[in-house]
Amino acid sequence: MMNFSRQPMYRSARAVPSTAAASSASPFGRISPIRAIQIVLGTLAFIIMAINLFHIYPMFHAVDSDIMNKAHGLIGKAANLSVVSVDAADAMHHGVHKNLLEHKLSLREHLEQRQQQQQQQQAIDEVKVIENESGMEGEISSAIIDGSTGAKKIADIKQNDTSDRGPSKVVLENDNQKLARGFSGLPMEETPALIGAKRGTIECDVDVNAMAYWNSPQGTRDEQFISPFKVTGERKYITFEFDPGGFNNIRMSAEIVFVIAAVTGRTLVLPPPQTIYLLSDGTRTQSLNDFFPLYSESFKRRVNVISTEEFFQMEMKKGGYLEVDAKMRTKLLSIAERCDPYDNSENTCYDIYRFLRERGSIAPVKERNCLIFDKDAFKEGAFVGTTVETSDKINQFCGDRERIYFGSDMAEPNILHFRTGDVGDQRLLSHFYCTIYFTDPVVDNYMKRFIRDFVHYQDNIFCAAGKIVKLLQKEGMERGFKIDGEGAGGFSALHVRRGDLQFKEVKISGEEWFNNTAKLWQPKELLYIATDERDKSFFGPIAEHYDLRFLEDYFEKAGLINIDPSLLGMVEIAVASRGRLFVGTWHSTFSGYIMRLRGYYGFSKVSNYYSYRPRRLAMHKWVYPEGNFEAREFPIAWLGIDGDNHVLRDLEPNSASPLGPIADISLLGKPIPRPIHLSRGFSGLPLEKTPALIGASRGSIRCDVDVSNLVYWNDPQGMRDEDFVSPFRPSTSGGNTKYITFWQDAGRFNNIRMSLEIIFVFAAATGRTVVLPPTQNLRLENDASTLDSFEQFYSFQDEDFKKRISVISMREFIELVSLDENTYKRALELSQFCENRKKSNIYCGEIFDIISLHMSTKVPPLGTSAKVDTCLIFDEMSFKTGQMKDSPDVLNFCGDRTRVYYTQELAEPDIIHFDSYDADNRLLSHFYNFMYFTNPSIDNYMKRFVRDFLHYNDRIFCAAGKIVRALQQEAIQLGFSLDEEGGGGYSSLHVRRTDLQYPDVLLSEDRWWQNTRDLWEPRELLYVATDETNKKFFDPFINSNHDLRFLDDYWDLANLSSFSKEHLGMIEVIVASRGRVFVGTYYSTFSGYISRIRGYYGMSKYSSFYGWNPVKYEMQSNKFFANYNDFAREYPIGWVGIDGDERVLKDNENEKQNGIGDAPSIGDGQPTNTNPSTGLNTSLVVYDVAQNQNAQAPPELQQTDGTLNTQNQLDGLKNATTESYEHIKISQSDHGIRSLEESMIKSLGFLPNEDDEMEVSDNMTLYLVFSTDCSPSQHWESYLLFFSAMRAKQLGIITRIASGCTEKQTAEARDFHQVHIAVMSNRFRIFFTPKFSDIHTDGSSSNIDYKYFNKPFGVKYYLENSSDFGWNEAAGKMTAVEDNAAVIIIDPDMIFMRPLRTDFSDSSVEFWKPFYEASERNTKVEAGTPFGQTYAFDTKWMKFAELAGADSPALKVDERTAVRNFQVGAPYMGTALDMHTIVRRWVELAPLIYKAKPELMSEMYAYSLAAADRGLPHEIVNSMCISAVTAYGEGWSMIDAIPDDEVCMTGIVPNQSRHTLPPILHYCQNYGVGEVIFSKYLVDEDIFTCSKPLLVEPGVDAMSPDQAYKKVIGPGTEKLDPKLHKRHVFATCALTSIMNEASLFYKLHHCDVASSNKENTLYLL
Repeated sequence: MMNFSRQPMYRSARAVPSTAAASSASPFGRISPIRAIQIVLGTLAFIIMAINLFHIYPMFHAVDSDIMNKAHGLIGKAANLSVVSVDAADAMHHGVHKNLLEHKLSLREHLEQRQQQQQQQQAIDEVKVIENESGMEGEISSAIIDGSTGAKKIADIKQNDTSDRGPSKVVLENDNQKLARGFSGLPMEETPALIGAKRGTIECDVDVNAMAYWNSPQGTRDEQFISPFKVTGERKYITFEFDPGGFNNIRMSAEIVFVIAAVTGRTLVLPPPQTIYLLSDGTRTQSLNDFFPLYSESFKRRVNVISTEEFFQMEMKKGGYLEVDAKMRTKLLSIAERCDPYDNSENTCYDIYRFLRERGSIAPVKERNCLIFDKDAFKEGAFVGTTVETSDKINQFCGDRERIYFGSDMAEPNILHFRTGDVGDQRLLSHFYCTIYFTDPVVDNYMKRFIRDFVHYQDNIFCAAGKIVKLLQKEGMERGFKIDGEGAGGFSALHVRRGDLQFKEVKISGEEWFNNTAKLWQPKELLYIATDERDKSFFGPIAEHYDLRFLEDYFEKAGLINIDPSLLGMVEIAVASRGRLFVGTWHSTFSGYIMRLRGYYGFSKVSNYYSYRPRRLAMHKWVYPEGNFEAREFPIAWLGIDGDNHVLRDLEPNSASPLGPIADISLLGKPIPRPIHLSRGFSGLPLEKTPALIGASRGSIRCDVDVSNLVYWNDPQGMRDEDFVSPFRPSTSGGNTKYITFWQDAGRFNNIRMSLEIIFVFAAATGRTVVLPPTQNLRLENDASTLDSFEQFYSFQDEDFKKRISVISMREFIELVSLDENTYKRALELSQFCENRKKSNIYCGEIFDIISLHMSTKVPPLGTSAKVDTCLIFDEMSFKTGQMKDSPDVLNFCGDRTRVYYTQELAEPDIIHFDSYDADNRLLSHFYNFMYFTNPSIDNYMKRFVRDFLHYNDRIFCAAGKIVRALQQEAIQLGFSLDEEGGGGYSSLHVRRTDLQYPDVLLSEDRWWQNTRDLWEPRELLYVATDETNKKFFDPFINSNHDLRFLDDYWDLANLSSFSKEHLGMIEVIVASRGRVFVGTYYSTFSGYISRIRGYYGMSKYSSFYGWNPVKYEMQSNKFFANYNDFAREYPIGWVGIDGDERVLKDNENEKQNGIGDAPSIGDGQPTNTNPSTGLNTSLVVYDVAQNQNAQAPPELQQTDGTLNTQNQLDGLKNATTESYEHIKISQSDHGIRSLEESMIKSLGFLPNEDDEMEVSDNMTLYLVFSTDCSPSQHWESYLLFFSAMRAKQLGIITRIASGCTEKQTAEARDFHQVHIAVMSNRFRIFFTPKFSDIHTDGSSSNIDYKYFNKPFGVKYYLENSSDFGWNEAAGKMTAVEDNAAVIIIDPDMIFMRPLRTDFSDSSVEFWKPFYEASERNTKVEAGTPFGQTYAFDTKWMKFAELAGADSPALKVDERTAVRNFQVGAPYMGTALDMHTIVRRWVELAPLIYKAKPELMSEMYAYSLAAADRGLPHEIVNSMCISAVTAYGEGWSMIDAIPDDEVCMTGIVPNQSRHTLPPILHYCQNYGVGEVIFSKYLVDEDIFTCSKPLLVEPGVDAMSPDQAYKKVIGPGTEKLDPKLHKRHVFATCALTSIMNEASLFYKLHHCDVASSNKENTLYLL
């Protein structure tokens, strides 16, 4: 049974001293007479004492009993049970029995038992009192226990009860209630603010004081607190508006205002009483004082509070701040008594709000601001600077939010008004502690205590809640559950939010609620559910297993019948906050507030959960406030707030959770037995072929836990390896020691590791001593953490290692080198630590220049760059004779690289220096691909040397092993098994997200999931190694029932805080290497090294994948090695068969599986035919695992060179006969290999079965249409639109409506679509219609040609002639669709940046709100509710309203409604029936309006008029689209919010989890930055052809100030201000990039890959 009871906060400040007499044993010497007398007298005294003790022993027992009884009376008064027995004894001393230390343990145990009994009995007695007072003893309890009929029984009892019982209110004193706050508190000596404080009480007819989490009175110091920010002046006010949302939104913004009022000393003016959204029936008005005790004397000592009515009466008189005429005074005073929160009411609150906005000074604080209170800034009038520490804290608090410092602009106004009723960015929809920051932690914590101790619910709310809690606890205790020391627990609670929550992902089914929480509940545990779900059958899946209780079950007993119904939600919050465990609804401020109250009570963090799988454990880790603040509460609000310092850490140690990872190392079970053999699975050879293993043993790891299954190396090595002597070493007779020095690689650690392996193999082969470089900062680390020594990672001083290679430090080396005195001193200084910054006075280059220019040094001509591209050959004959002969094997290994042989000339210098930091001489390759030993025995020895010695040290493996063990133990409990080598049980990913120069592999969150979902077992545990800090990125995995684990989940288990951050990556490499399946990031050396370690373990190649689809199965291909310097991946030549004496140049895993046949051609030593620049295999020869033979594509798909004809490959694959198709089919083995067709189409975008499932979005079948003619420009625009839809994974059927095409154009367009677009998706279609651009007002052809007539007429023709809709002209309806089909009209010059949906309930959606009304919004397309994008033509369409006819409803539309609901443009969307209704009227009105005013946009006016005429007002959305960079009412604010250094990359690689973007970019304007411009009018018609080059894209410096201009069509340039600069950068990067992606897609599938033009050289201007 998990125990989440709180530990007492206070640890005794007193130490109980223990004394021990020191004695020494020595032989007795001569005893003097005096000494003898002393001994005799002492003996007699002892005998007398013993006799007396014998006689008075019964008295001791009596004293014990007396003290015990008195101690019972102290129960509940002691602040800490751990000191009660001692302190009680001190207080009750009785003669010789003063010291009770000998009874301490037994007394404490007795006290605890007695306390528990008294608490339980007291709770039961109080419940009986409640029952007795109502004259229904026993009836309510039995009704509650009878779960299914409890509510009915209560109702019956209520009906029969006619007695008149007025409850007598009694305040029960609770002076001795502990101020300790469990896991939220601090030791007594750290909480001076609590001196003199007492725990608050609750006025109630039953003792429910345990519900009081606040202090009243506060401590002496808080009572005397004077704010340093108090404003001057007699009459200073702060006014604010109710937030237009629900009550908890109102509470959040009000808390912010309360804090500002308290700290500034302003008089707080409460908004007028009014109805509150979701709380009121529309007639009842309420003020904040109805919920919080704002008029209490204690509160008013901190903040003077008055009503709006009082404020107006004082300040509207003559000479007042608000002086007005009598008529206005009468009106506003009337509204101040009671107002409506709707702007269209005669008694609207907004009349007062607008008045205060005009007369007061609007506070500059907005939703995305942070408000800083700094004493110096306040005094000086500006923020003049502060300490680095304070500045860092402000930066941490504010993040990318705008900083506002409290100064004269907020202190001087007489009336400071907060426009919090505005539905725009003036809302303060955040927590007070996330919005306001006091740089003085004493003030900051005071304000947090102010909210805790004063802004709590009224007593009547807590009284009712307390009664419910007691009833729940009584029933819980009868079931055997305990109540903790603070009077909580005995039941658990849930908050299930179902209605009016715009985040649909958290509104899960009852079955999901049960599945996501079932492990939390204890058998027979009572569950209290706070919910807005009225249909209790929803909870059936939970009720099948547990007894449930709801608020209505306690209506009579808790006196709820006497409470305002609007307060019941607060009652439920208080009840749920006292459960043993609580599970809430993510994004609900209701659940969040329960979490905060539990924090105030001091509950354990692991007692709080969310039902939404991705956030189930969100409360278990201390996190600084970030992201969507209102989605949850943060521990910074309650942890340690009684102290004087900011507490920025957990005060509670991590512990285990039923749903979370193992947190306690003692909970680890026994590992599976370790295999004794040295065989390495699929990487090994038969024993008879591995003589090098004779005498070898598997290594070990020094660790306090058995993690030996992680060992992949041998220690000791075999006897032959122990005796090995390299033929390239110098003669052992005489001669000086020779050295290798090197400047480590400039990249991250895995780049350093690769070059280090080359250098150490070179040293092992040549016998040179390795000189380690000075300590240097690792690249990309944010602080001063440094790489002290490579020995932090490897065990270079191990005796076995030292037998192979001697390693010394740079300092030791400098002592040995002959240098002049000044150079020696400088080199000695730099040998300790240096920096890789040229401007540094300790630049590393200086010491390496000293070494490289030394007369004894040679820098070998080795490197892996384009300029120095080499391979290194060790050949014994060449070394001895100096004659270098290129054998076929050498030529095959080196390929086009320059061959460098190790000769006597290279062996001669005393110092060999590798300048691997230099760009030309980097060693960015795997040692086995760079170095070739012509003797295969030596070659394999060197590979074993790297495997057996260059592994991470025991400390790193020990930590990783603990994590692996914890993962596997959790996986076993889920039913998964391990392999014989102790691997598997879970699977792993490495998701690289930052600092990788290959954007193609930086996949979006949905693409990571889509590309890998077929690899995972259902509900499999996944370990994710990643640099992505936003864990929301991985929600697609969690939403598909996979529990994810990250490194920080095991921080305490593996004691990771003891490691420097450089080690953490190594630990993750090891953990990820043990997964059943591993999926990595292509081009990442981190992922590559994981693959190699998996090879060392002998894991199947069919268990390793990449997340990027084009190379997903790269590790399973037969690419055994690369004959070029490659780092994109690792190759099996590095681990397969390396314990033998023969060179293994083929993959022997297939042989092991099938036992027959030869390996494929690559296995015969042929290098992979992979393009080094792209990493893609240009040969499409496929290996058939099942037949173990080379399989060629059918002849009809081959070109003359034997490769596939890429021009027709997809059509060929689809049309190939069954027989020929089998030739190119890869085995459907259990390793997950797909058919070639499936793999290719997956790479393009969609699998066939996946495509079929993508017609529906949000339970609606989508039909997206766009209108074009048949001009060449609209061909390429259509191609780009379809490509963007494929890339964004846009759901629905997307149709190009091509109007007015000639017969020839129709044939060409149909062929173009079939060949170039149909390959993207079978949902992408083309539909041909007649020409409509010359339509006349009477429907006939005319001389007028307005091409945009094609849109309304083409859409109507499509809707009435496509079989998708089944239009029946006679019946006047669509027979094939219902309201679950939606039509979306877009334009051809649009691209998708993310999927466009018909559900706009997401919080990121920005609605068009021209008048700032607090009106409800429909958030989903449904019958009668079409949607559209805001378009800036105001009411212009109304000028043509008379054209709709004298009786048209459009004539009744007022201007406000016209602007709010009809100022609309594409995308237009609605149900198919609604859109057809509008379109039929649209085609009638468009020619009429164009005739009246023949101008651009006339057809858009006609659409608005048609919608108004048909009575279909639109919900209008700003954030659906962006177009012109200066446009208002669009989603540009989303772009403005992107950090400058990410804006271009976000346009290139849209990432919804990182930055929310509008779904559509409408490129109807021209965009540019610097010398790069994009305009659709400048794009050549042949842009998508094989010979056309790619566009030049903006560089990485696009946001630099010197790029803040754009070219214009014509002479000169246009300067860009920062906002427009960012918008142009985003649009230009997005458009040039997607044009190039689409062009590459075209070239890949329709051109000869080798000859197509892929150069980025095309400027449009």
